[in-house]
Amino acid sequence: MRLAMAAACLALTACATPQMQPLSSPASQLPPNNNPTQMNRDAAASRGPVRNLTAQPGEEIVTIRYWKIKKGGYPQFLEASRKGIWPFFEKIGARIVGMWEVIPPPDGKSASPDYDEVYLTTRYASLEHWAATRDAAAMGGDGPDYAALQAALAVRQSLTIETKVTFLKGATGPLGPVYMPGTGETFTPVP
Repeated sequence: MRLAMAAACLALTACATPQMQPLSSPASQLPPNNNPTQMNRDAAASRGPVRNLTAQPGEEIVTIRYWKIKKGGYPQFLEASRKGIWPFFEKIGARIVGMWEVIPPPDGKSASPDYDEVYLTTRYASLEHWAATRDAAAMGGDGPDYAALQAALAVRQSLTIETKVTFLKGATGPLGPVYMPGTGETFTPVP
């Protein structure tokens, strides 16, 4: 009886186990472009639930993405990023460092009257990891969070005038910044 049950379990497991395809070289997996407006366009029609492999070793990279966006569009741009894009990208292993709007410096030079400028810094496990995120549904599936990603990308696209990405490799410091202003106290020497 036990032998029959074990054989049945093995048969069911074999039927339910997906067949693994051999991995091709990383160069053949790179996307044809790095345009965030083109990424993931047809994935919903070709993807479903996803099961991931274990974390892959690699040399960590950081990207700095720059945008010129419609004047006054930063709050909407940031909200779309926080609510629709960042959760999905965090799910597939990217780590958002932050997004910033360029502000006028203290010397009074004003920002452009025609557009706002935005920078986003993101950490990836490797260049291959970044390339794989260009087809986010392949790593994270095409569920409701994928639909939110698509909607948020459309909002950002509607506000974008121009964008570019820069790739960096190096090291991050062990501690975050700390602002410790003086207390304003006056000290007198002890005799």
